[in-house]
Amino acid sequence: MAILNPVTRLPLLRPVPLFRGFSKSALLQVARKSVEETHPSGSVLIREGEEGGCLGIIISGTVEVHKGDRVVAELTAGDFFGELSLIDGEPRSADVVAIDNVTLLTLSAAEFDALLSDPYFSRAVISSLAKRFRELLENRGMPAP
Repeated sequence: MAILNPVTRLPLLRPVPLFRGFSKSALLQVARKSVEETHPSGSVLIREGEEGGCLGIIISGTVEVHKGDRVVAELTAGDFFGELSLIDGEPRSADVVAIDNVTLLTLSAAEFDALLSDPYFSRAVISSLAKRFRELLENRGMPAP
């Protein structure tokens, strides 16, 4: 079932950490610029080493993040992926695989860049990167600086 109406997308985007603090009108702009995608179980959504072209926001379903043959994260509705390549311009750092049917809203690299001018969005991106960095350190048994 496609979610074509941007207003219908608002409650799906509001809980996403990247959009906390966004006004309704700012969130509506994100909803209008996002593209809905559906992927069946087993689909590879992102391949390690590829150029980053979009941010993926999970609306339903679950994905696994694979680094080589290791599963390093499991992401579900409200989570997002793909921001690192959009920020630093480097190739994708991991594979992202659908482990069941997945619905995403995607934002192109250009739309992501435009959003970075919003202080709430920039702060949320920095916060999410810091959180992921702390989790990485914790998983390696290292204290956070």
